[in-house]
Amino acid sequence: MKLWLDTIDFSLIEDACKLNALAGVTTNPSILAGSDADPEVIIRKLLDIQPGGVAVQTTETELPAIVKQARRIAKISERIIIKIPAINDGFRAIAILEKEGIHTLATTIFEVKQIVFSGMLGATYAAPYVGRIESATGNAFQILSEAQNIISKYHYDTKIMAAGIRTPEQFIKCAALGIAAATIPEIVYKELFSSNSDIDLCLEKFNSAWQSNDLTARSNLFCCDRKNY
Repeated sequence: MKLWLDTIDFSLIEDACKLNALAGVTTNPSILAGSDADPEVIIRKLLDIQPGGVAVQTTETELPAIVKQARRIAKISERIIIKIPAINDGFRAIAILEKEGIHTLATTIFEVKQIVFSGMLGATYAAPYVGRIESATGNAFQILSEAQNIISKYHYDTKIMAAGIRTPEQFIKCAALGIAAATIPEIVYKELFSSNSDIDLCLEKFNSAWQSNDLTARSNLFCCDRKNY
C-alpha cells in the first residue's frame, strides 16, 4: 500500500521523504484555504520538496469550468493529479481529462457505486472517505472490500486511495484489504511511530540487562558520542 500525506506541513512531508515512505501529497480546498500563502505557491512547494504526486482539487461545479480549471492546474506539472468530486459533471470531467492524459482522483466518495463508476471512466484514483463513512454507518470496510473486489474483477486501472483515515487501526485494515493507497493526516502519521506499554516494558528490560553487565555497558563497539549525532 502506498502512503500519501493529507497535509501541507512541509517539515512533516520532508521527514516522510527521508524515510522513502512517501508516494505523494493530497490537498483539498479546506487545507489550502487554511494557509496564508497563495495556493499556487503552496502547490509548487509541495512539488519541490518531494518527488511524488500532488493532488489538487477543483473548485468549480459545472463541466466547462471544471475542465478549464483542471487543465490550468495540470499545466504546472505532470505530477499533478486533479481531484474532482465524484458526482454529476465531476464524472463527465474525469472522463474528458483522462482521455487527455491528465490524471484524476475521484473524491468525496461515500458509496460503492461512485468507486465503480470512477473505474469505468478510467479515473487514476478513487478516494472513499473512510473515517467519515465509518463514523456515519460503521460499514466503511465493507464498502472498501466490495469496491476492491469489483475493481479487481473487471481489471479497471483505477486504484482505490483510502482517504480521511482517522486511526492507525483503520490504516492497517485498509492494507489488509489490499487497498492500493492511503492518504493520512499528520496525527495518524505521527501515531505510526508511537509506542505502547508492552513495547516500553520490553525495551526497559533490554536496557536493564545491558546496563547490568559492565562489559556490555562500556563496550567501545556500542559506545556513541551523542554530541556528534
